[in-house]
Formats: sequence, C-alpha cells, structure tokens
Amino acid sequence: MTNQIINFEQQHKIETLRYILNSIKWAALLSLFLIVAISMSAYVRSLSAEYFDVLALMVLPVLLVSLLGLAMGIWMEREAMTQRMVLSYFLLLAAAWLFLIISLFLQASPLLGFNQYSALAGVEALVDILVVTFAIALFPKRNWMLAFIIPLMLMGLIIRMTSLPESLVFAFTKFGCFFVIIFTGQKVLAQWFDTAILRDVEKQMLVKQFRRMALIDVLTNLSNRRHFDEILHQEIRASERNRHPLSLILLDVDFFKRLNDSQGHVAGDRCLVQLAAILSEIAHRPRDLATRYGGEEFALILPETDLKGAVVIAEKLKTAIKHTRIPHATSDIAPYLTVSQGVCQWQEGIDAAAFIRSADALLYEAKKAGRNTFKAGIAKPVASPKQACFYNAGDVEKPT
Repeated sequence: MTNQIINFEQQHKIETLRYILNSIKWAALLSLFLIVAISMSAYVRSLSAEYFDVLALMVLPVLLVSLLGLAMGIWMEREAMTQRMVLSYFLLLAAAWLFLIISLFLQASPLLGFNQYSALAGVEALVDILVVTFAIALFPKRNWMLAFIIPLMLMGLIIRMTSLPESLVFAFTKFGCFFVIIFTGQKVLAQWFDTAILRDVEKQMLVKQFRRMALIDVLTNLSNRRHFDEILHQEIRASERNRHPLSLILLDVDFFKRLNDSQGHVAGDRCLVQLAAILSEIAHRPRDLATRYGGEEFALILPETDLKGAVVIAEKLKTAIKHTRIPHATSDIAPYLTVSQGVCQWQEGIDAAAFIRSADALLYEAKKAGRNTFKAGIAKPVASPKQACFYNAGDVEKPT
C-alpha cells in the first residue's frame, strides 16, 4: 500500500507539471489573442498615431511575456523546466496583465474613446476572461490558482467600486458568486484529475505485475526462461554493436533427483531457493542476470565479461555454495549441495542457440569430469548439444 501511495504521488507531480507546462503555451496564445482584440478595437475607432504609441507601450509587457511563454513551450525541454520556473513565468504574466488592466482603465476614455460605463464593461470583461484563464491553467495547484485569481478578482472589484460606488451590493455579490463558481469548479476538476492519474497508476502497476508474472520464476524469484531468452538476444546484439565481451554460465545441481526422492520436493524447493539467493548475490551488477533456466538448472548472463572474468565468477559461486553448506545427504560428492558449471564466452557470429549449446556442452564436460567443477571455453558453432566445438581454456580450474 505504501509503494502504491508513493507511486501515485510521484505520478501526480509529473502529470501536474506536464499539464501546467502545456498551460504556459495555451495562456500565452490566449494573451496574444486578447492583445490583438484590444488593438483591433483601437484600430476600429481610428485612433491617432499618438494614442497608438501609448497603447503599444501598454501592451508591450504582455506581448513580451506571451512570446517568452511560446518560446518556452516550443523549444525548451520539459525535463529542464522546474516548478520555480513555471511559477515565475505565471507571475510575470499576471503582473503584465495587471499593469495593462490598470492602464486601460485609467486611459480607456481618452485613449479608446469609451465613456465611463463602456470602459468599465470592457475592463471587467477582460478581468473575467483572465480569471477563467488562470483558473483553468493552474487548477491542479489550488494554492497557485487562488494566489493568481484573487488579486485579479479584487482588481475587478476595486475598479467597479471606484467607477460605480452606488453598486456595492452588486459588486460584492458578483465577486462572491464568481469566487464560489471558480473554487467549486476547481474541486471538481481536481477530483477528476486525481482519479484519472490513480487509474493510470493502477493500470501501470497491473501491467508491471503481469509482466513480472510472465518473466519471473515464482519459486526462486529469479528471471525465468522467457526473460533469459529475451535478455540473451539483447546482449548478443549489444556485443555485436560495441564489440564488448559477453559470457554465459550454465549450472546444474549435482544429483538433485536423489535429493528430491529422498527428502521430498519441499526440501528440494528449499535448496533451489537458497541457491537462487546465492546467484542473486553473485550477479550483482546492473546488467547481470541470474535465471532459473529450468528445473534444477540455472544460468548467469554476464555482459562486459570475458572468459577470464567469467571463470572468476564461477569460482566465487563454487566457494559461496560451499560455505553455505546446503544439506544434500544423498550426493556422491559431498554431504552438501554442489553444482557443475559450463562457462562460455560469446564470439562474433554465434547466435543465441549456438551460444547456449556451447555452454551446455561445457556443462556436460564438467559433469563427465566428476561434477562439483566447471569447464570453460569460447563458443563456436556446435553440431549437437552433446558435441561441442570450442576452444578449451586450458587448466583454468582443477576439479576437487
């Protein structure tokens, strides 16, 4: 449950930032549209060049901030933008609009040729549009949204009270109703937003769980054969591209059938789980993969590892199993569990099937040599699982 909450919170932060980043471009485009509308209104009234110059200075801050928002939305990488940058941008946009609203109200009559009531109606309409704009753009962040819309609404209230002091009841009624509508609307949208994110997180978790079920062995919690085949093909392709070494270890529990027959499958499963834990510790690098290949057979995929390094891993594995002392009373080798290993290095031109057959042939040689040992070599094309053509690595390990 804790992991689910953490995942939801992380996803909520990501989706909130993503939405607000999209809102930057949207708010910038709407601001440009409003500037064009104001300019067209002035043009229709055939203002003189002097008034146009004054109007241009008034709308210039909004124009520059809007162009900045478009540039951020189009060219700036989303990963590079932080909440502080986004908040700073909306503060600039709000400040530019407050400056323009105050300037328009003070100079609307002489500048645009409006009478007092027309100027008031125009400025109030502009304020209402901006309140809705910021409410929609910032609804996932309630505190941000209130911090931006309340000053705008107060500005509209002050402008109406200054122009029409006799209509105080209407001014406060409009302020209260508009605020309640915006606030309740934000709660509804935020609930929908949270629900959509929660469903997406649950869907991702289900997909991850199904994928885990498809790729993880239930008993040992190691990767299963399907995952092994997938990763081995990937690593071979990677080695073909970068010419880096790749090694594979196949290992088999010695006399495992005897253990199952004498002590039962529960004891056999317990031994496999203990062996899997050792393999997980040995294959500790990020790209190493420990796999339950099938039954009592396991595999280690070792990227960026040549034959010499793989032999070191095989020795470590043998030593770790010996020190763990997993009981195996029916073994002909020791009273404890032992394994035989085939250690194989990939070379160019060898596909996954031939690579596995070469490692399996080396494993077979280790069993013939008395078990509780490993044989190492470089993979070459093989004719059958029991007939390996590989370069013998020499006496890399003497059976004990």
